[in-house]
Amino acid sequence: MPNGFAYLMLFAWPFVALVLFRTLPLHKALIWTMMGGYLVLPSATGVKLPMIPMLDKHSIPALSALLFCQIYAPRAPAVPGQPRARSKAPGRGLIIGLLALLLGAPFLTAVTNAEPLFYGPRFIPGLSLYDAFSMISLALITILPFLLAWRHLDTPEAHREILRAFVFGGLAYSLLAMLEVRLSPQLHTWIYGFFPHDFIQHIRAGGFRPVVFLSHGLMIGIFFCLSILAALVLWREARREGRRAIGWLCAALWLAVTMVMVKSVGALAISVGMGLVAGLLGRRLQVLIGAVGVGIVLLYPVLRGAGFIPVEKVYEIALSYSEERAQSLKFRLDNEDGLLARASEKPLSGWGGWGRNSLFDPVTGEELSVTDGIWIILIGQYGWLGYIAYFGLLTAPILLYARYGHRFGPSLITPGVLLLMTAVLIDCLPNAGLVPYVWMMAGALTGFVMQPARAAGEAAPATPPQERSMEAASSWLMQDAASPGRRPRGAADGGRGGT
Repeated sequence: MPNGFAYLMLFAWPFVALVLFRTLPLHKALIWTMMGGYLVLPSATGVKLPMIPMLDKHSIPALSALLFCQIYAPRAPAVPGQPRARSKAPGRGLIIGLLALLLGAPFLTAVTNAEPLFYGPRFIPGLSLYDAFSMISLALITILPFLLAWRHLDTPEAHREILRAFVFGGLAYSLLAMLEVRLSPQLHTWIYGFFPHDFIQHIRAGGFRPVVFLSHGLMIGIFFCLSILAALVLWREARREGRRAIGWLCAALWLAVTMVMVKSVGALAISVGMGLVAGLLGRRLQVLIGAVGVGIVLLYPVLRGAGFIPVEKVYEIALSYSEERAQSLKFRLDNEDGLLARASEKPLSGWGGWGRNSLFDPVTGEELSVTDGIWIILIGQYGWLGYIAYFGLLTAPILLYARYGHRFGPSLITPGVLLLMTAVLIDCLPNAGLVPYVWMMAGALTGFVMQPARAAGEAAPATPPQERSMEAASSWLMQDAASPGRRPRGAADGGRGGT
């Protein structure tokens, strides 16, 4: 059970966010509110109120950021008699359609799952409109970092700060991770009073896999992977700009050592593959590989169901490395097969929550399946409509960037964020890692690609991120913030919210 300090930290975070927004430029405050909350706040701790999602380390930073962005983001005055300009950026209709699908799919899920389920002594209730609204509120909280980043993190300056946040967060976390490698994962227990997962899963290779304040050792592995990639991108960009780059290279090397020590094989493999792409290849090849990677991720369930994914070959490779790891992989693959068959019974709408998408023994009611990959969770709960909505929002900005990337200049910063997104989406195939910083990166890429000036191939002004409007949900999704008579904007605006 969480101790009192765990709850104190959760509900003190809005005050931490207030300090950040009062002392930092808005885009930096937004990034560190989200990233800091994810890294510092306790896992598996929260307060559940009726009709709203759990108030925890994911939702409290997002809601705090929403509040203070509304307070501190300057609003340019409207010009009387001049209507707002409509965005002509390619993909605008696609993004809006995906958002509408994400918010509308829960209604279909609830309507098609009104019947209760019985497995021996186990009873699972049917869904009602209450459950539909509950699922919609969860979806809104989930994509809130996406919407905030779309509005406020749509510039290369903001993307550079995202990369810096990963590097500095990774360096700070590396010291704590090394401590837990030596002493076992104890920090969460010492500070917050409990361990957030199964301890035995974090005994690896005669040592320990660290957790620090995250929910599982797998989460810390992919975080270090992204930190390594961010350091390599910043190193390459510093060299391209003719600035000192040795510090970023040293950070990447140290983080790589930490990556090996945390004993996360999947994240290490992604680090090696994507690290070679980030450290050696040019911008065009980086974007191409990123687009191909997320395209495979998007189509993975179809390819998996059709037998085009060489799972047996992957199993043999894992077996040559470690029999224990191979058996773990085999267990996941067998579960995926069963859960895919279960999801195919309601392919469009899914089964909804309460564990209705899982497999149970018809006599004893014992649960027979374990859901790991986020893709199979989404398909099982929300059907293909929900899967397309969620993964469409995550992959669409990358594919749009690849389509129109020749218009965006030679910088490696935004392609670097694209590579980080590709890496984390690959990791989401075996794991459930759609944490807030993933949505934040997706929103930042969406905001960058969707700016009309960039989409038209024009030179976009150096606009501070907080002054742009977000094409988000419902009515305020339908208009762009650019007004013909608005004054020129730039970094010289100064104060909070400047770049």
